[in-house]
Amino acid sequence: MTKLTLIILLINVTLFGQTNPNEFLVSGNLQVLFGKDLLTPEIASIVLLPNNRITEIESNGNYKFENLKNGMYKIMVIDYNPEPKQFEFEINSASVSDFNLIVNANCEVNKEVAEGDIQKDKPRLLLISGIAPWVSQEDGKFAKKYGIQFQDFGDTPPAEECVKQYNKTIFEFLDNKFGGNWRKEVRDDVIGLQ
Repeated sequence: MTKLTLIILLINVTLFGQTNPNEFLVSGNLQVLFGKDLLTPEIASIVLLPNNRITEIESNGNYKFENLKNGMYKIMVIDYNPEPKQFEFEINSASVSDFNLIVNANCEVNKEVAEGDIQKDKPRLLLISGIAPWVSQEDGKFAKKYGIQFQDFGDTPPAEECVKQYNKTIFEFLDNKFGGNWRKEVRDDVIGLQ
């Protein structure tokens, strides 16, 4: 019995001895305001300054930076704005937990913009195709038949969730006006259709 106690004691001393009392962490959760909806994004990159360390959020929006020293730090989310907001915090002999972030995606397209486009009789279906956008003759036929235009953002799109909100509103409009027939004819790369 004393050997077992001694082994357990040695394991605990070894484990606790590996923890550096001068290293801390910051952790929290990220949510993004897409139009009027506050959501946990599917993906996002968070940068820690001045270290320039980058981490990706987990599926539930949580993030964490470890092995930090005492001092002032800034965090910014780099996926939703060309000039990301910086969030400051200080580590002073203790880790910082629940440093939750809320970022506005500043959607240039969203549900409200789609509703306005419908009112102006200028609805669009939004695409994100990358460097080389393509248009086919079928796109022109579809546009004429259903009174809709395609807009391709190429490789500089707004946040995908913003595009999904816009397109979802247009999908509902088309469903109400034409039933589901248009869905069989539309391009399969329209964001949010699948």
